[in-house]
Amino acid sequence: MTKLDLTDSDREAIAEALDNPELRERFHRRLLAVRMHDLGVPHSTIAAALGISNDTVTNYLNLYLSGAIQGLVEDRYYRPASSVEPHLEQIAEALAADPVATCSEAASRIEELTGIRLSDSQAGRIMKRLGMKYQKSAAMPGKCDPQMQFDFLDDELLPRLEEAGEGRRRVFFVDAAHFVMGAFLGMVWAFARVFVRAGSGRQRYSVLGAVETRDHGFVSVRTTGSVNSETICELISKLDKAYPGEEITLVMDNARYQRNRKVVEFAETAGIELLYLPAYSPNLNLIERVWRLVKSKCLRNHYYESFGLFIGAIDDFIDSLNGVNRHRLKSLVTENFQLFEIPKT
Repeated sequence: MTKLDLTDSDREAIAEALDNPELRERFHRRLLAVRMHDLGVPHSTIAAALGISNDTVTNYLNLYLSGAIQGLVEDRYYRPASSVEPHLEQIAEALAADPVATCSEAASRIEELTGIRLSDSQAGRIMKRLGMKYQKSAAMPGKCDPQMQFDFLDDELLPRLEEAGEGRRRVFFVDAAHFVMGAFLGMVWAFARVFVRAGSGRQRYSVLGAVETRDHGFVSVRTTGSVNSETICELISKLDKAYPGEEITLVMDNARYQRNRKVVEFAETAGIELLYLPAYSPNLNLIERVWRLVKSKCLRNHYYESFGLFIGAIDDFIDSLNGVNRHRLKSLVTENFQLFEIPKT
């Protein structure tokens, strides 16, 4: 066990540092741990009093051994002093071009680039300093065309959204979600692995929805059957009745039941414009964010004893999107579109 031998001078220096009103709380805690250790307080008692672990107490003592008071109050987390400082730009470019999954991989990559070996924790601090975040990767459709998406957004979608912002048009993003009654698991903080009961069968509840960008209204058609051109026409009819006399644009993908003569003619009769997204462009359909919200609130880590209860939970939450949960749509349905990098020519 780490043991410190403090002199009277050391104790005076610690007392003076503790009296500093500008000292950050975590540094104050480190100094207290050292002072309590010097007074003979057991590590377990120090840990309990300061709300830290026994290992953390030992780490604080080792910091003091290696760097005295300066070692305890150095803000390594925010401003890590490192010999790789002159190489930060090179490291950033390398990690951006080929991301790493762990701090250990980052340390190895930095050593390859600079010849300097860092600990895993040091490599983690460097990545945070560079502005990197540990985040889950996302899927990108293999056949999407980034240039076509950019042109569509710039030439077609943004001008209509500008008109909507001026009150001259309503733009709805349309798509169907198919909710399957089964195990839909997710990450949770827990002391032990959590098991969620899984329903039997593969019963499905489909919701064809349209979310509006200006007032964030949500209109839907729900069915235990299939979504087809009849369902699309029913949704168009609902929108026409809900917003009579207004210019309306429906942004939707190229699914066959959405892009066919029957739907196009029905929309023309109602005076509603259909704007079809480029192929493989779910990132431009804002309603996808709504479906993720519904899944997280109604499906993730939930078990329903019957299909009726399953449907009821989804219906209740979707209904709330026009009521108590409307604010969620306001924060989700924003014109902040995810675009993929346009390949260099």
